[in-house]
Amino acid sequence: MKLGDLVKRKMYPNNLGLFMGMRTFKGYEGVDDYTCAEVMWFHTRASNGDAVSTIQHDLIEVVDENR
Repeated sequence: MKLGDLVKRKMYPNNLGLFMGMRTFKGYEGVDDYTCAEVMWFHTRASNGDAVSTIQHDLIEVVDENR
């Protein structure tokens, strides 16, 4: 995935958004760092109202450009 790719959720393929990049949360006290994708969904906002939300990168995929 690269910045600006059109992505969809694997379980909800009609839920589309723009891939904005990867974000790493630093672990503490022996907890490993965690990296996830940031996506700006077209018709959904994050629970805190932000336009960009995080999601496990293995739960999304790039929309086939040839479709």
